[in-house]
Amino acid sequence: MNHLKNIITLSRINKPIGIFLLLWPTLTALWVAQQGIPALKILIIFILGTILMRSAGCIANDLADRNIDKFVNRTKSRPLANRIISVKLALIYFMVLLLMAFLLVLQLNCLTIMLSFLAVISAVIYPFSKRFFALPQLILGISFGFGILMAFSATLGMLPFEAWALFLANIFWTLSYDSHYAINDMQDDKKIKIHSSAVSFKNYTVTFIAFSFVCMYLIFLFIGYENHYSTHFYILLVISAVIAIKGIIRGLRMDPTENFKAFLSNNYVGFFMFIAFASQMSEI
Repeated sequence: MNHLKNIITLSRINKPIGIFLLLWPTLTALWVAQQGIPALKILIIFILGTILMRSAGCIANDLADRNIDKFVNRTKSRPLANRIISVKLALIYFMVLLLMAFLLVLQLNCLTIMLSFLAVISAVIYPFSKRFFALPQLILGISFGFGILMAFSATLGMLPFEAWALFLANIFWTLSYDSHYAINDMQDDKKIKIHSSAVSFKNYTVTFIAFSFVCMYLIFLFIGYENHYSTHFYILLVISAVIAIKGIIRGLRMDPTENFKAFLSNNYVGFFMFIAFASQMSEI
């Protein structure tokens, strides 16, 4: 029973926020690509694939950070950091998850399969980027955006303008919410010389978060304008933006607890973002 608990902790199944932050943009892309409700098979493949790849990404992150996580208050109790689970066993679980995800993607077309390899590479690069790149959240945003590109390629067999626009918007969203998250670890990251947006921007981190949110919503507004979306698309987008703004206000004091709450609130930012696009597709 303890072993199962450790595996759940390692793969973060007990913390589903990461799944939702990946899932909302991916579902949005599926609805936009299909211009309505996607085929059930495609929907199941992408939901399961998102869960599997998020878990695999968490294990890859913990494998890369196992020797530094023990120095960070938030991560020192992770199974690899305190050696409850061996590196060998974690690697086995990582490979099993990748294999399961690959079996899913094999049901899709060649372009999507090729994109899946790039997705894995970016997921593996991300944890190491924290050692040498001042803005690792950018790498994370690229990694998290592959679900969007794969959704379009699986549905249409190509990557139209909307795919790249949503991909770019998702990078800005990831920069926003993961910067809230980075404020939690800022002091520890400074001590162990790990990069993050919070370390790079310091007291201007929340300004950077606000800027990234503005960029994301401007892209959404452009998509809506170009495609003549109806009024309720913008109403739902405003609801999403209000939640984001509340998170920004909450984060102004640079308090780790408040910024973590702001990070969690992005689940609702993403939900209303998805509903805005999905409800619009139902009108086409």
